[in-house]
Amino acid sequence: MTIDVQPLINLLQPLKEQGLGPREAVRVALASTTAAASSGLGARAFVLPHEELVHNGAVVAEAVREVFSPITAAALAIILHETYPSLTALEIGTTILAPNVLPGTPAPEMASALAGAGFDAASTSDAVNVLYPITLTVQANEAWQASGLTVTGRQVTRISAQGQWTANPANGMSGPAGNPAYIAPARYTLPGAAEAALIGKIGNNAPFLVGVAVQAPTGQSGPLQLCINDDLDGVYGAGLRDNIGTLQVNLQTKSS
Repeated sequence: MTIDVQPLINLLQPLKEQGLGPREAVRVALASTTAAASSGLGARAFVLPHEELVHNGAVVAEAVREVFSPITAAALAIILHETYPSLTALEIGTTILAPNVLPGTPAPEMASALAGAGFDAASTSDAVNVLYPITLTVQANEAWQASGLTVTGRQVTRISAQGQWTANPANGMSGPAGNPAYIAPARYTLPGAAEAALIGKIGNNAPFLVGVAVQAPTGQSGPLQLCINDDLDGVYGAGLRDNIGTLQVNLQTKSS
């Protein structure tokens, strides 16, 4: 059976007034619902269709936030994982970030909450990567720049970029695809690609062309770094020193 927010609030409020904390109050409230229904929740929640569990988890989160506010993402994650252990880290994270729950939860706090609820490191990092798309500015006059994303190799990450920059002001500005009239020689970030193209690198793997948009190489893991395709060491001249402009880059990760 499904549950609704207001009836659950009505059950939780007197339990709070009796001195129960949110974890114990949820257990008692759902147990009372079980006793009153032919198909129950809580301990018997595993018999429900998964989509119904997701719905009920969202109801519990919203009701608990309403009654026990202020409450932390860590506390909610523990309650949800204990009550509905079949929910994934991503489903619990999505529930916590819902508009009526804790939509402003930052990524580090979410990672700590999911780990504290008992999810392993892989499940936690995968969920955070999906829940928190990253937008960053990449500078033309800096070498490899951290993106803030650690690619796991288990997911699909799409990288897209827009803006104007140049690796050589004499050749004019270009977008993230670079200037195809000038092909990068040896010692550039990615020889053989257009000068001033956006280049990516995951961990210690070989650099790859990003350009306007690309799906990150599969099977690679590690921190994603980004850089303009230029003479990083100044072998051919000014190197990065004369570069100008920036690109806005978006990183969107999905489950594979």
